[in-house]
Amino acid sequence: MIVTIGEYALAGTLLVAVAVIVATIAHIRLGLEAALRAACWGMGLIAVLLSVSAWALLKSLIDNNFGLSYVAEHSERALPLGYKIAAFWAGQEGSLLFWAWVLGVMGLILAVALRKRETNEAAISLAVMAGVTGFFALLMLYAGNPFEAATVRVADGHGLNPMLQNFAMVFHPPLLFLGYAGFTVPFAILVAALLTGREDRGWLEDLRPWVIASWLFLSVGIVLGAQWAYVELGWGGYWAWDPVENASLLPWLTATALLHSIAVFRRRGMFKRWTAFLTAGTFLLCIFGTYLTRSGVIQSVHSFGESPIGTFFLVFMAILTVGSLVLIVARLGLLSGEHALDAMLSREGVFLSANVLLVAMTVVTLVGTIFPILSGAFGGQGVTVSGPFYNKVVLPMAVVLAGLMATGPILGYGEASARAKKLLGYMIGAGVIGAILVAVSGHLAIWALATGAVAAGVLAGVAIDFGTTIWQASEGSNVVIAVIRVLRGTPHRWGAQTAHIGLAAVIVGVAGSSLYNVNETVALKSNETATIGGYTVAYRSLEETRRSNHMAAVATVDVTAKDGSKYTLRPERRFYDKSMEQGQSASEVAIRFGLGGDVYMNLAGWEEGAQTITLQVIVNPLVDWIWIGGGLMTLGGMMCLLPQRKARQAEVVATATAPGRMENSENRPAAI
Repeated sequence: MIVTIGEYALAGTLLVAVAVIVATIAHIRLGLEAALRAACWGMGLIAVLLSVSAWALLKSLIDNNFGLSYVAEHSERALPLGYKIAAFWAGQEGSLLFWAWVLGVMGLILAVALRKRETNEAAISLAVMAGVTGFFALLMLYAGNPFEAATVRVADGHGLNPMLQNFAMVFHPPLLFLGYAGFTVPFAILVAALLTGREDRGWLEDLRPWVIASWLFLSVGIVLGAQWAYVELGWGGYWAWDPVENASLLPWLTATALLHSIAVFRRRGMFKRWTAFLTAGTFLLCIFGTYLTRSGVIQSVHSFGESPIGTFFLVFMAILTVGSLVLIVARLGLLSGEHALDAMLSREGVFLSANVLLVAMTVVTLVGTIFPILSGAFGGQGVTVSGPFYNKVVLPMAVVLAGLMATGPILGYGEASARAKKLLGYMIGAGVIGAILVAVSGHLAIWALATGAVAAGVLAGVAIDFGTTIWQASEGSNVVIAVIRVLRGTPHRWGAQTAHIGLAAVIVGVAGSSLYNVNETVALKSNETATIGGYTVAYRSLEETRRSNHMAAVATVDVTAKDGSKYTLRPERRFYDKSMEQGQSASEVAIRFGLGGDVYMNLAGWEEGAQTITLQVIVNPLVDWIWIGGGLMTLGGMMCLLPQRKARQAEVVATATAPGRMENSENRPAAI
């Protein structure tokens, strides 16, 4: 009964989505206000129907309804409750339903926000959301039905993939889907604004919070995915430039450029075309990434198998791409900037350079990702682009990008003043000192020096920006009060700066763990020791432990650090009941986290009797700064979502509507 309700709810979603589009046309062509109200109610009904469908699948997983093919393939009776919930989005069909449900909820939120705007623009926005959501319902009904009955009824399911039985996987995929689905709303707002010929900046204010929230979800999802790879896959890394990993990075890069374009658009009326193209491009890259993941055209450890779903996405993506290009090109006249670029040494000049760099990183990553398809199209075997290519091309761009982001806040809008140039000189001086300190510590690799310079420059830039702002705001008052006033008055600005610090921390972590990690595999007898990267490891014992759905071989290894401190690590090798028939096992690494570096240990094997074990030991310098940086970027994104004081908002509007007005570093610049 529950399954039938879930499937009928999907069919109802498709029908209501079509009805919303028809109501939109009726409102535009016939001027029927009731039709717009019906469209709003329709979006609410879509959210309810998809919630019912999602509840039906989730309850089937929790109740062990193995009559459903999806439940039989991705769950089992002994699976812990948290992983049964994670099984919802672990498979192809379930993840599509989760994405559709998120779209439905976001469509409802948009409908509530637009309920008092009886305009064609509001109607078109809802129609676009309904159209995308309806596509997902169509996809599930005809190509990937999560409620398909199992051909053979089984007493127990096959279980969740052992690699997915990790805490990060409970949150990583949903956050990515929240980011992907979230970028649909800015796209809908853009399409509506262009179709109705809107020339003011009001639609930008509607679009901005959705972009920030979606960027935030996508950022956290990517970081959690890297954390999952680090602790679960047993290879000691966190990013392999896998095609599916790249698929999530592509929209993140363009969304980051979009955030900076919005900042300039709001303050100076510039970068309108950048904003339009990046809004559409980010959404299309989300669809493209989904196509890569679900079509089977490129091999990946993260992707689903070959499926007709890929064909649906390819056609959908082609229609959206052509339609978006035609619409934006036809409306280029509406997207002309209100001001010309006065100088490259200005905030908008630096943001332009950062955008060009971000787009270049996107293009390089995109071409590298689809290169197996491109090379295979001209005959012969497809050539896969590996990690070293991206490390040599994309990572240097990221280092330069961090430097540009630190430079922008120092400069005001318009040509930089003498004072701004002086402050910029201080920042560059700090960067030079940072490089010197890295060199003095004995790390002379060019990328270590560059990373040290950029990190020091970013910190100096933020400190200068914050310090000068506090000095201006204090005016003889208490400094603590001035700090509170500044943080409360412009949370967007300091959120952006916090995110910049986070990006610098990520780059430091990547550089340290990539350039100076030590990776050795050793065979140790009981109570035998070995020294790796300055750490002494001693094998003590190997024991077997039975848990709910697997057996685990747990090694006990004592570690003595460089400073003489001691601790114990217990790496495991797990044999899950549902995968033992195929001889599969999963490693569960043991990690000693530290700001200076991690000690990462993987149980690679052992001899019969457990007298000798084989350990992979990796010393990963500074890797934890990647997770710290991800946390700072998350905090920065959350700060950017906080409301600004009304007086501050009025100042932004007044500046934006004053033709030809320029701002230098003496003026308080706008935030993202």
